[in-house]
Amino acid sequence: MPFHTEVYADDSEEFLYNDNIYYQINNHDEIVITRSRATIEEANIPEEINGMPVTEIGVSAFQKKERLKSVSLPASVHTIGDYAFYQCRALETIEIPETVTYIGTKSFKETLWMKNQPEGCVILGNNIVVGFQGSTLEAVIPDGTTAIAGGAFENCTEIMSVQIPETVRNIGGLAFSGCRKLTECRIPDGVETLGEYAFNWCAALQKIDIADSVTSIGNHAFVGCTGLIQVDLPRNISRIETAVFQGCSSLSKIHLPSSVREIGNEAFYGCISLTEFSVRSTVISIGTDAFRNCSSLYKVSVYNEDCKIADSSGTIDTNAVIYGLRESTAQIYAQSYERQFVVIPYLAGDINGDTYVDISDATQVLAIYASMGSGTMHEPSEYEQFAGDINEDNSLDIADATEILRIYAENGAGM
Repeated sequence: MPFHTEVYADDSEEFLYNDNIYYQINNHDEIVITRSRATIEEANIPEEINGMPVTEIGVSAFQKKERLKSVSLPASVHTIGDYAFYQCRALETIEIPETVTYIGTKSFKETLWMKNQPEGCVILGNNIVVGFQGSTLEAVIPDGTTAIAGGAFENCTEIMSVQIPETVRNIGGLAFSGCRKLTECRIPDGVETLGEYAFNWCAALQKIDIADSVTSIGNHAFVGCTGLIQVDLPRNISRIETAVFQGCSSLSKIHLPSSVREIGNEAFYGCISLTEFSVRSTVISIGTDAFRNCSSLYKVSVYNEDCKIADSSGTIDTNAVIYGLRESTAQIYAQSYERQFVVIPYLAGDINGDTYVDISDATQVLAIYASMGSGTMHEPSEYEQFAGDINEDNSLDIADATEILRIYAENGAGM
């Protein structure tokens, strides 16, 4: 079989294989299929080219190749990029090995092969759901499924509920986009990532439970979910990405976990039912227009005196009263845009600024105590010092954590 004689190349160089398929060589001396000629009818990908393994089908590599009828991939391939075979309308035969652990967004959508699949979940590679056929009200994803590819359930307009097994690790971008009758969804323990636009325009979605195993939620994940009332965010995400809840007009309450460090641009843009919001002391930045057009938002409390607040009039809606510490960035922001500012009163024990005294506060005191003892952390903020120093001995230590736990226990017992 003919092949190009070059063995090594820069990432930018592209070579021709078998007169119809182009490829590049990545930094690991592996072959990435990048594109093909419009006349290609069979994509029989070899396991090696010039002694280097073929490991990836690149983004849009065969997209819209109208003559392509069959695809066969070797066991060396582990990745199929977004839109790789999208709109290959004549494609009717596909051989994908179990070694494929990632399949991108809409990789096989709008192909003859997909249309000919039986009702239910369409699965390829290492138990990855790439599509759904039928018009049932409930979608049951089989146990053992490892991932839900991007766009797999996109515009499945009749689905009202979905069961996701704990074997799933990743949910791709646009996975449930446009499922306009989907009312609730549980993201089970084991799932690690939710892709961008994963549930956008699921207008009937009222509640979504997201397991703490999730560490990343992509931008625009819930944009336009106008029925969404409640979201329980996982305790391991560090950032609220761009426009994640944009246009969630029914969202009235959301609790930020202490792991969140950043709130991205337009994160809550147009959440007109939000009335108050507490930005915990762990948050270091609030992005541009994060709370723009939140017309019912009357109170925003910023507990980190050094939190970087984007210099834009829409970062915090004009109707909101801003609460913060004296001489803090929140006070500076309020003065810059002529907003009403109120100094936050210290709630004894509430070191993380979520308006509750509980185990998480004791944990944060201990974390500060440990890090200061090892010399890995700067001095606590003014709010952390005053709220956490329960026994008023001018230090944050085990005694304060113990007292916080006592208060928590008494509150729980109704004392």
